[in-house]
Amino acid sequence: MATAKVAPAETEKKTKNKKINQMTLEEIEKKLQVVQQTQGGLNSLYARHLLRRREVLLAMKKDKGKA
Repeated sequence: MATAKVAPAETEKKTKNKKINQMTLEEIEKKLQVVQQTQGGLNSLYARHLLRRREVLLAMKKDKGKA
């Protein structure tokens, strides 16, 4: 049997479809920069969800620092 090679486009597609609630803080920051450049701002629903998730992650990080 021949082994199938994974094309670079397929690997990008997997990371592109990652759910917001599974992203790390660094991934969210990168996505926010991309969204702001491509859509011209942060008014879209996707951008608002990213911002909300960033706030949650920052709050969790802040709580960990106190404990």
